[in-house]
Amino acid sequence: MPLITLAELLRYAIGAALLTGVACAHAEPAAELKVLATDPAPDALLARQQPFYVRFAVTGAAPAAVTVSAWFQGNMIMDDGGTGAPALVPAGGTGVVSLFYWSEQPTRIDELRLHITDARSGTKINDYALPVALTWLADDPPPREPAAWVIEWQQARGAPPSTGIAAISAAIWGGLAAAVLLLAAAILWWRRRRAAADDANPRE
Repeated sequence: MPLITLAELLRYAIGAALLTGVACAHAEPAAELKVLATDPAPDALLARQQPFYVRFAVTGAAPAAVTVSAWFQGNMIMDDGGTGAPALVPAGGTGVVSLFYWSEQPTRIDELRLHITDARSGTKINDYALPVALTWLADDPPPREPAAWVIEWQQARGAPPSTGIAAISAAIWGGLAAAVLLLAAAILWWRRRRAAADDANPRE
């Protein structure tokens, strides 16, 4: 009976994992995103560094990560701007993304794109376009009270993540830790083998 080599086992495991991933991708419908509110309004004039917030809901069977990008006349506007951290949303949950600009010149935005990815694998799921007519001015922002849902979201950011997201994060960090330990063990084994070889073949 022929022996199965390690390479063959690895090929089998990788193939099975790929087939499982494809099956899951076909089994789960694509996530849909619905904008619930913005703050300020989507046609606002914003002061320099004033954040624009988008609150949304995601439908789907898996936790999602949502990021935002800003566009004007089909071009992404990246200079002198920033966005908040990706929103990690549990299955069927809600989240908030934000962005702002600090240019010395007015910055105009006519479209926001919310990008949905699988929080577990990073696979792209869907994009959602939100038409806007935003302009960031070069003036410093005056005092302004944000919407109540923005204040609630800001206060909740310090809370621990939901069980689903926490489990995903734990799995990711656990995998990274295992990989680091395996790498360290491999390096240690190689050094010991090299040292043994040097002892067996001393230099003249």
